[in-house]
Amino acid sequence: MAWIYAHYSNVKDKHLNEQDLSVINQDKWFKNRTQIFRDKLVKNAKLITLNAGDALFLRGDENTGLYCVINGVLRVSGVNSQGKEAVLSFVTSAMWFGEVALFDGGQRTHDVYAQTTVRLLHVPERALSLLLQEHPAYWHDFGLLLTNKVRNLFDSLEDHALLTAKQKVSKRLCMLYQSSHQSCLPLTQQQLADMTYLTRQTINQILQSLQADSIINLKYQLIEIVDIDKLQSQC
Repeated sequence: MAWIYAHYSNVKDKHLNEQDLSVINQDKWFKNRTQIFRDKLVKNAKLITLNAGDALFLRGDENTGLYCVINGVLRVSGVNSQGKEAVLSFVTSAMWFGEVALFDGGQRTHDVYAQTTVRLLHVPERALSLLLQEHPAYWHDFGLLLTNKVRNLFDSLEDHALLTAKQKVSKRLCMLYQSSHQSCLPLTQQQLADMTYLTRQTINQILQSLQADSIINLKYQLIEIVDIDKLQSQC
């Protein structure tokens, strides 16, 4: 497994502390699993620290296991043949990911980079394989993690078809605020445009309007949520 660490500029393996456990227990999927399952899943887990800009894994990489963000923000994106990056989503604290390759044994589907300094839990693929060999019923638990992502995908497709541009932007900002528990969101206008399938010009117009209404505050590569209640009313 050492080869994947070539993507990391700063790797620190540490055991989980109580504060780390309290973060991952905020996730609905993990929290609703049995205590035995939770204990076994994190038993062989390590903590990894990434600096902003580091790659966790890239499209085409082999399956390396399951991850959960402790703190910080990861960026999920794809790059075309001309080198243009399109941001699909952000992964924030208490969010688990990496389960697709667990089921199909395939390669990673997208690039995942640290948007900020990130600490995350890593359950290696070998440990997951041994766990599932010993407890085949746990496939159902991981299946629930996967199907939750599918449900979210359907919701996103419906939003794309039915919401106005301003509603799309407002809802995406609300989701990022709620998942990260931070009022200052570390993203650029182009990244927000990628995630909402809108042009950067449209994004700028909407953000300027929200700022004029004292709902957000625009900073360099940051969007500060000033009034979350007003923002939710725009969704």
